[in-house]
Amino acid sequence: MPIQVDVFHFDRLVVAIGTGDVTAQEYAKFVGDLIQNGQMHYRKIIDVTRADSSVINPQVLMAFDARLREYGKTRRGPLAVVIPRDRGEGAFEFKLLTSDERPVEVFRSIHDARPWVMKQPVGEVIPAKPPTAK
Repeated sequence: MPIQVDVFHFDRLVVAIGTGDVTAQEYAKFVGDLIQNGQMHYRKIIDVTRADSSVINPQVLMAFDARLREYGKTRRGPLAVVIPRDRGEGAFEFKLLTSDERPVEVFRSIHDARPWVMKQPVGEVIPAKPPTAK
């Protein structure tokens, strides 16, 4: 499994670790699972230090980010992206383009990412508006 996902409900934390060649379809499934499981407001650590994929680039990330904005019932939680030392410029570009909507930070180690993300407040679940009477 190219994306291993661990969910810590008590801490409202999702840790996803990509290994090998992660495809856009696998990343889409990960995002879809977050939506379906009601975890978009959770803190997230995405570690791609062991992923070999060149498929996930800033354009692909922005397309998924746009899709997530369509699910506006939940404010997205903070995101820590862990990248290898020899690559990852796209992660910094993604941070610049999306960090005004939620805390986003880029790290070189999951050990550095965890304390930062745990200090961030989780997103809020925005209740649906009640139907108006006619």
